[in-house]
Amino acid sequence: MRHPQNSRDYTQVEALLRRTLRSVCRQTVDDFRVVVVCNRVPQGEFGPAVEFVQVDFPPPSAEAGPTTGREAVLTDKGTKLAVGLLAAQRYAPDYVMKVDADDFVSRHLAELAAGGRGGGWYVDDGFVVSAATGLMTPCTDFNSWCGTSEVVANSSYDLPADLPGLDASQEELTRRLGSLLVRDLLGSHRRSVAHFAAAGVPLEPVPFPGAAYTIGTGENHSGRAWMDRGRPVTRRQAEEFGIEHLRRPSAWISLLRQESGHAVRRLREVRGGARDPSARGAAPVAPATLEGLETTSRTPATDDHPAPN
Repeated sequence: MRHPQNSRDYTQVEALLRRTLRSVCRQTVDDFRVVVVCNRVPQGEFGPAVEFVQVDFPPPSAEAGPTTGREAVLTDKGTKLAVGLLAAQRYAPDYVMKVDADDFVSRHLAELAAGGRGGGWYVDDGFVVSAATGLMTPCTDFNSWCGTSEVVANSSYDLPADLPGLDASQEELTRRLGSLLVRDLLGSHRRSVAHFAAAGVPLEPVPFPGAAYTIGTGENHSGRAWMDRGRPVTRRQAEEFGIEHLRRPSAWISLLRQESGHAVRRLREVRGGARDPSARGAAPVAPATLEGLETTSRTPATDDHPAPN
């Protein structure tokens, strides 16, 4: 979880976490554990599969809001996930998955891991869902956009025999575990597939849509807040990802507004083409990727523009 200082409303951050945990804990098999690393443990009951590890890391940025910049993400997220990875070792896990505290996952991931023997998987096909509109749309190349996208064999992290304690500082974690692990593999997700392939333990694509990346929460690192296409969440999608709360009547109003907006744009394009002879007969525009779904940010996740926590 992000630092309380780096949020607009930390009660909203905790509410988003509760929804994410409900999604994660709906797995079809019971052989899994969830470790949440945070500066402040939320109140309430979260079930026997969930444990919290509290850290006293300082705010990663002086910004009193969620848009903190790349370095803050790599440091705060990377070191917290390092603590989570260390805490998970007490369970001798076969596989470990990083999950952002506002995303949703397929209920079949633990079942997939239970039957696996290789290096793990990455989510290539997933969904983007808007908390603002309740609309959901498929997303290819999902791993390039969202950190909730890797199920990695625990052995592939190649942890040292002498592990730091859960109370280690951020500096000690980085020094003893290495910047590659803490910043590049845990703090980021852009290099994991290539890294593990080069190490001889490649990740395979999850053979079904594996996760849903949430935008429009008001707490995204990137500030992404809107997408101008999608469909209301179906009953099957709600059951698969634990997102029944997004099956709401207002999503159909958002759909009507979306389709009306598209119709107006098409009409303007037709009228503009009629006035411009050079535009007649032009090839149709290719379908948009995720880059074209958002109205507040159209920059793909890269090392300079990381995807949100």
